Amino acid sequence: MYTDYWHLKEKPFELTPNPRYVYYSKEHEEALLRLLYTVRDRKGAMLLTGLYGCGKTMISRLFLSELLEAKHEVALITNPRLSATELLVEIIYQLGGGVHEGESKGALLRRFNEIIYNNLNSDKETVVVIDEAQAIESLETFEELRLLLNYQ
Repeated sequence: MYTDYWHLKEKPFELTPNPRYVYYSKEHEEALLRLLYTVRDRKGAMLLTGLYGCGKTMISRLFLSELLEAKHEVALITNPRLSATELLVEIIYQLGGGVHEGESKGALLRRFNEIIYNNLNSDKETVVVIDEAQAIESLETFEELRLLLNYQ
């Protein structure tokens, strides 16, 4: 294997970005600071855009590692090619709400609201990160995300 040949301790290139090997360009540092500002100052939503391979996923992972676990409840959606209801179910699941088969959309929204309310009562911020959002195909899903911002 090439790691033995080159006397490497680990593989230098993997499919999943490793924050240990980040190169902080001025743009990367600014993006990370803006993401942190958005959460810390409760600004609602932030959109991070860029060309393929420019480091958006790496920045989002660094961002998540900066958030204090005791102060933040995080949902990380890495495959957002879901219907509006499926996306809502996934967000609720990742925020610890569990999954209940056949639950109505109204019931899902009530549970989402309860999660946010309980987090606030526990001095926690609710953070939802959607990686690869360009894969969202449905306008209904985008509209659902927009409406979820009303819960801030």
